[in-house]
Amino acid sequence: MCGRYVISYTLDELRQLLEFEDRPNLEPNYNVAPSLDLPVLRRGAGGGMRLTPVRWGLVPHWSKRGPGSQDPINARSETAAQKPSFRQALARRRALVPASGFYEWHRVGETKTPYFITRSDARPMMFAGLWERWGEGEAQIDSFAILTAAANEDIASIHHRTPVLIDPGAASDWLDPGIEPAPFLKPPPEGTFVLREVSEKVNSVRNGGPGLIGHVARLQGAPD
Repeated sequence: MCGRYVISYTLDELRQLLEFEDRPNLEPNYNVAPSLDLPVLRRGAGGGMRLTPVRWGLVPHWSKRGPGSQDPINARSETAAQKPSFRQALARRRALVPASGFYEWHRVGETKTPYFITRSDARPMMFAGLWERWGEGEAQIDSFAILTAAANEDIASIHHRTPVLIDPGAASDWLDPGIEPAPFLKPPPEGTFVLREVSEKVNSVRNGGPGLIGHVARLQGAPD
């Protein structure tokens, strides 16, 4: 699963990949956590892309309780089309979640070692996401979840799931509700990711800054 990630790209860097008009305040965050409002790309009313802040942790539009700590942050790509919480969003309300990389933890017994995972080509990641709108008026909340798939061989030795990635060239197709989502819902090919062991400071959401992604042991490659 993806439970923590990094967004450190500037607006100009993202706009080199994708066309959108919005210019929100995009502050770097090296320890992104659920329940935060985060930059997400969605399809606008005219068909163009919009980059706006959206809450991480999906609240279905039919929820009676509203947002809470148990809102799903991930959706399994294999079952999203059948799950009541995700099936309408998968069909009609897809999203792109830009990221510089994500964290995953390798558990051995009681020990959990954090790794920072980036693209091997150093390009920004675009996670496949789903979004929903809950409530009305001032109480209205837009929220999202990240789609995941079985881990590819790059990271399978530390975790069994990976975020689904969307190539920037296919971004408009992914966001288009008229295009079937199934072909996009697959793990990234082998060789997409590199890993490096990072500080255990990332375990606490109170910690931030670029020092979190500095290497501790390995610069790349899965653990022994």
